[in-house]
Amino acid sequence: MKLLLDGKPVAENIKKNFVKKIEKIKQEKNKVPYLAVLGIKGDKASYTYIKKIEKNCEKYGIKFVLKLASSEEEFVKNFNEIKQNKEITGIMFQEPLTKKISNLINEIPPEKDIEGLSINNMGKLFLGNKNINIPCTSRAVIETLDYYNIDLVGKNVVIVGRSNIVGKALIPQFLNKNATVTICHSKTKNIEEILKMADIIVMAIGKAKFLKKDMIKENAILIDVGINFEDGKMVGDIDFDDVKDKAYAITPVPGGIGVVTNSLLIDNIIKSVI
Repeated sequence: MKLLLDGKPVAENIKKNFVKKIEKIKQEKNKVPYLAVLGIKGDKASYTYIKKIEKNCEKYGIKFVLKLASSEEEFVKNFNEIKQNKEITGIMFQEPLTKKISNLINEIPPEKDIEGLSINNMGKLFLGNKNINIPCTSRAVIETLDYYNIDLVGKNVVIVGRSNIVGKALIPQFLNKNATVTICHSKTKNIEEILKMADIIVMAIGKAKFLKKDMIKENAILIDVGINFEDGKMVGDIDFDDVKDKAYAITPVPGGIGVVTNSLLIDNIIKSVI
């Protein structure tokens, strides 16, 4: 490994103008960014993640409200109230949610869709519209590659995973960089042969240490979006110790894409003020 793609300097570079941006919004629009998070009670990991978001909002003077419901009916009630609140500039749904509730994301006004996951925003992303909120984890991949000056033009990029927040959202972003994109998933045949042809691999399948050195070519660039736990320790979808001597560059877990994602969520919240 010649280059560790550490997420911390990337995140710091994104965050450096947050305070100035918020002060400018206050002066010019007499507003402050205001995030509302809606979810269902009961998921401990989800609640822990929400509290981290709240802490980051407090750090930058962003207003924050959390509405956790006990039922689908209460969630819908909370959502309708939030939608009508003109002070709130950004709305975020926190998984896990039922399909019925998840579909309500398409009723969020596009500019308030902090995660960029509504049909409106995803459609605009595929059509090349840049004035939108892009799903943060997918954007974190591109921001990290850009920060380390990794040229994507003509590169063979293989994305393993087809979620809306990562795999699907990355397709247009890589195409806009003139890369050649292949998506692999659980039904893909001969996945190892495909991976061995990749200049850049993005792993986002949630399988601990899935990618090994015999699956990659020499000097491949590896982006690990996976978050898994083994014996209480966070690990990615890439077996870091196994591939590090063969890869040209790799993101660590923790300390890689996740750190950048957190900063981009705040960036989207700030941009939501119109």
